[in-house]
This record gives sequence, C-alpha cells and structure tokens, in this order.
Amino acid sequence: MAVVPTSRPRTAETRRTAPQSRRPPGGPDPTCPPHLPQVVWEPRAMIPRSIQLVPGNDATLPGTLQPASSRLPDGSLMPRKTPGPKAKGLGAELRTLRERAKVTQEQAAKAIGLSKQGISRLENGQRNITPDEVSGLCGRYGVTGPKKDQLLAMARTLHDPGWWELNMPGMTQESSTLADYESRAVRITDWAPLLVPGLLQTEDYARSFMLDDGISPTEVEARWTARLRRQHRLTRDDLQYVALIGEPALIGNDVIHQDQLSALVSAANRPNITIRVVPTRNMPRLGRLEAFMTLKVPPTTVVHVEMARSGAFQDDEEYVAPYFRRVTRLSEVALSETLSLRRIVDIRDGMEV
Repeated sequence: MAVVPTSRPRTAETRRTAPQSRRPPGGPDPTCPPHLPQVVWEPRAMIPRSIQLVPGNDATLPGTLQPASSRLPDGSLMPRKTPGPKAKGLGAELRTLRERAKVTQEQAAKAIGLSKQGISRLENGQRNITPDEVSGLCGRYGVTGPKKDQLLAMARTLHDPGWWELNMPGMTQESSTLADYESRAVRITDWAPLLVPGLLQTEDYARSFMLDDGISPTEVEARWTARLRRQHRLTRDDLQYVALIGEPALIGNDVIHQDQLSALVSAANRPNITIRVVPTRNMPRLGRLEAFMTLKVPPTTVVHVEMARSGAFQDDEEYVAPYFRRVTRLSEVALSETLSLRRIVDIRDGMEV
C-alpha cells in the first residue's frame, strides 16, 4: 500500500502565495494524521520521497516502511548490493540442481514465493539470494547434507569479497567473474592456439604482448598484478590444470620467448599441471578459431571464450557441448606429455638469441 500525497509539487510561483508553515522543508507534514506514516519533504524541490508499506513485524502498523524502489518487478526486495561473480556462480549451481531434479522454474518459484522471472534472474546471477531462499530450493530439489551446507555457506558469504572484488586495478567485471570461477574450479582445461595461456605466462611475455596491443604501461602494470594473483591458483593441489598449446604459440626468437618456454618446462613438473603440445600439422580447423577455457565448477561446467581485450562465458549445455567436442579432438591429436616437453625444449634450445 503506497502512501502518496495528493498535492502537486510546488513551483516557484506557488511557493510565493502558499502558506509556508504547512510543510516545513525537510520535516514531516503537520497535516498528516498521527496514525499514518509521515511523508518527509525534500527541502529544495518540495517533492515527497516515494515510500511504500511492505510486510513486516511492526507492532503498530501492518507493515514497515521501505523505499518504493526497493521492489523488483518479480515482487522480491531489491538486493542491497549489486550481484557479483559469486551470485552468478551460486545461481548457475542452483539451476543445474533444479534441472537434475526435473523441477520447472514455476515450481521452484512457488517453493520460495518468487515469480518465474525472479527465479530466472537468480539463476542468471542478476539477483542476489538469501540463505533462507537457498534452503527452500534445496528442500524442493532434494539436496541435503554437505552439498546443502556448501550452498548455504555460499549464500551467507555472498558479499564477502574475494581478492578479485577489492576494487583491484586491472580487474574488469569479466576478469573478476573468471577469477571467481577459477577459485572454485576442480579442473581447468585451457586451449591456446597462438599464445601461451595466461595462467602460465611469464611477466615479460605478458607485458610484451599487452604493450604491443596498445595498452598503456600503467594499465599493463595493473593487469599483470591481477594475472599474477590468478596464477597463484595453480599452486593449490585441489585443482587439475591441463594446457593444450598450439605449436605456433611456442615460436619466437628472443630472450622473452626463450624464458617463457623454460617457465613451461618448470610448470610441467608440478603434479597438478599437464602441458600438451598440438602440432601445427595436426591442428583441427575448428581449433584454430579461438582460445577458450573449460572450467569444472561442481555441479556445473563453464566455458570462457577469449576475445581481444575481454571474454564471454557460456554455461548452457547447448553452447558448452561444442567446446568439449573440440577438447576431445585436440586431446586426440596432441603430443603426449613426454613428447610435448621434449618438443618445448627443442624449440627453446634452437632459438638464436
């Protein structure tokens, strides 16, 4: 129930003739009955702020006051903070669980008192979600035990920032989302046809390509700092990382490329990192189109497709499946780990620097 004054906003002309004591600037309307919510007037334009009664536990009124703009079109309260990467990840997991339980969006919405539009926004990461809503959906989907506890923990810490959300220079929204997925992934497969994957790049290698792309030195510094934080994820043994690298990405004839290949040799010795080279003669045509990354983030899988200075995410099975077919095909034609390491060393040692 909205409370809206019937009087129109005052103009400069009407203010000269209207009684000035009826509505003091910045104060309550003295003509409003004491048992109704007071309308507060703006001092400058004398325009009332929009208020609205929403359900609550107020002892004297049937509801509590909330700004009228705090309601979303689906009828739910607007989140206090804009949904971030964590909301997108949690939404994707809940969508996967709903589909596995063969529950429609309408049925899920009914379980927690939202509209179908509200569930759609939630699953697409466009709306934050409360622990109570997660609990209600888990009950509807038959999710119990550790998995339910994990989802509830995610909902409770939805606004606790990861390092990628601390207004870190060089971190775009897309980069922040990718860092969040990487932090929760249990397996990452990188396909890099022309450049060494970002998670394996040395500082000089990364800087040289950023500068060649016309990025300012200041922004290059910020971007490299952010990338270095992302690379730290590879030091944890709860992630299996597979890099499928096209042979053209290894070609170079300077110290920067030579040091980069030495870094690949070192990385290949880590137990959770696998590096395989795809020879140019064996590279499938579709494999030459674009670099991409597949991330297994239980219970879902996400694909990140690289573009010049940004990227795009895919998590619908219809769009994810073709990339997994490419990974399968690339794995079939790639050299073994041993032969790949030997090929990297041969190219490095053959550079005339």
